[in-house]
Amino acid sequence: MYQAYWGLSQSPFAVEAARQQVDEHPLTSEALARLEFLAGSHSRFGLLAGPAGCGKSLVLDEFVRRQRAAGAAAAFVSGLGNSAGPFLADVARQWQASASEGDLLGPLWQTVTSRLSQLRLEQVPAILAIDDLHRGSEEVLLAVERLLRNTEFALTVVASVAEGAVARLGSGLVDLAELRIELAPWTADETRDYLQTALTHAGRRQPTFAAAAAQRLFQLSGGMPRRVNQLAQLALVAGAGQQLAEIDEETVLAVHDELYAVR
Repeated sequence: MYQAYWGLSQSPFAVEAARQQVDEHPLTSEALARLEFLAGSHSRFGLLAGPAGCGKSLVLDEFVRRQRAAGAAAAFVSGLGNSAGPFLADVARQWQASASEGDLLGPLWQTVTSRLSQLRLEQVPAILAIDDLHRGSEEVLLAVERLLRNTEFALTVVASVAEGAVARLGSGLVDLAELRIELAPWTADETRDYLQTALTHAGRRQPTFAAAAAQRLFQLSGGMPRRVNQLAQLALVAGAGQQLAEIDEETVLAVHDELYAVR
């Protein structure tokens, strides 16, 4: 296996490894800190915006994990959907309330609001994290707005939105946002540092990517974390297969061409 060849204890660029490093990168750690401030101050609504692949989902996932560890009732759901029923059912289930996608909309609302009332009485913070909210139908967006406008409950909602898609939420939701966090692609230096940090965490301290290879990987990925991880992972596999001493620029180019040739 390539891990044994490079002396790695784990896959350094898999999703789980990337999740573990959310708090170490300046951009994602700042975004995480601001989301935690939003929840800690009992604010109602925050937006996490950025281009696809910049780490929004990982930040939300880590935010929810920490909120749950702190005792909050935290739900993490997808905004993608055509109706409010499945969306509300998923939220209710993650808040430990009995619901199914086949339930009627009225009873689902009753289930969700009753659970929120119970959490308020128990003094348990209610958190709702929504990934890709801009992909939701008008019905889903209206459901989120309805939750936010009900001030009887102590609820904090955070949602990720693709760059340039904030307007799709509609003025009603956008106007309710108390905080907007922007995630940007990594710079060349940040990409190079990330590669080395990820490898170090996985047990390898020797230089693994030649300077030209790291620069080329940055250029081909555009500094997007998801693409950086994809290309770096494939380059390690290819490098092990060729028994390279370190990853060179040609290997990065080759795995990039293979990856995108099938798309």
